[in-house]
Amino acid sequence: MSKTVNLDYLKEMSGGDRELMLEMINIFITEVPEYISRLSNALNAGNWNELEKLAHKSKASALIMGMHKLADDLRDLETDTREGKNIDLYPTYVEKIEQQFIIAAKELRQISKTL
Repeated sequence: MSKTVNLDYLKEMSGGDRELMLEMINIFITEVPEYISRLSNALNAGNWNELEKLAHKSKASALIMGMHKLADDLRDLETDTREGKNIDLYPTYVEKIEQQFIIAAKELRQISKTL
């Protein structure tokens, strides 16, 4: 049983269509490395606007995969970057978010083999 992802919403959204679920999972897995790279680049460049956009954009993907803790972390990062507060916490947010994405991709690879 997965610890990070919960595919109940994806199952409901797809009407239980196995192929559609696999397609969504594969898109998520494929996008993780690029997303992590963009997140790190924005953080290292001090580009808070880009960090806010990335956090906002990825919330939906996190929720589709039932990753509510990750969605909460993304919402916190998005809010803080928009408001320009808690800047010293951005590296911690990004590290936590990246780790959750990596773990989720690993779990989803396993799940997709048995779906």
